[in-house]
Amino acid sequence: MGFIIETSALTKYYAKKVVGIENLSLTVEAGEIYGFLGSNGAGKTTTIRLLLNLLFPCSGGASIFGLDAVKHHLQIVRRIGYLPSAVLPFKQLTGSGFLDYMGSFFPSADAEERKRLLDRFEFGAEDLKRKIKDYSSGMARKIAIIQAFQHRPELVVLDEPTEGLDPVMQHRFYQLLREYRQQGGTVFISSHHLREVERVCDRAAIIRKGRLVTVETVQHLFERMAPLIHVVFTGPVPREQLEDEAWEITDWNGQSLSACLHGDINRVIRLLGRYQLKSLSAPALSLEDVFLSYYREDEHGR
Repeated sequence: MGFIIETSALTKYYAKKVVGIENLSLTVEAGEIYGFLGSNGAGKTTTIRLLLNLLFPCSGGASIFGLDAVKHHLQIVRRIGYLPSAVLPFKQLTGSGFLDYMGSFFPSADAEERKRLLDRFEFGAEDLKRKIKDYSSGMARKIAIIQAFQHRPELVVLDEPTEGLDPVMQHRFYQLLREYRQQGGTVFISSHHLREVERVCDRAAIIRKGRLVTVETVQHLFERMAPLIHVVFTGPVPREQLEDEAWEITDWNGQSLSACLHGDINRVIRLLGRYQLKSLSAPALSLEDVFLSYYREDEHGR
């Protein structure tokens, strides 16, 4: 099979030409966990709704399993698990009723798989008897996860999947994703929680104001970032004496600085050797650093 998901110049405008997404072209390969990153309002949910035929594009197109997302919608959705950002439309159903109702759309719904998922997320028989409107946000999120996986889909599309989950349940969810991929499944995960993507994704796309900024492997995103250096001096130092082509000072307060290393670190060490230091550190980058770097570059048109 080729790409599981493919979009070509996918575009959606709302009223008064407000950009939902614009000219979005991306591909998701079989068996990968693909992160779709952006701040709130960046276009993540719009993209998901277009893929699932819940919205219609203004131009461009999308295909899933090699099938047109609009023309072959019914064939596609039977093979997908979808985790929306909320389950509020079903709040009058009990947990059991919700799972039964959602499972009724899929011939492949599996009672044994549902039981395994209920056990994994510690969802008991009494919980299933309660109405969703009485659930905490964490419980509502857990049952939404269970319904997305209970029919053993080939692809799961997840919109902010761990919102409301406690750390233990988040860990179990990440384990579920890894096992699902090992069994041949493909994951498209939209999130603004960068630690989430850092932990589980193979590749990540960054979207800002409806436009794609970059698509990279998570490892390559880190490799492209310049290392960070934090320096604290024992006393004030004139900034102009520290300017050098080997680094770019990004934060300065007269007695400490943060900088991105762009050249030979030995040159920086020789420069710093002229002064008395209180501390020198090079903290490990997080995906948040990478994400914010791309957003800053995009804002400055670089």
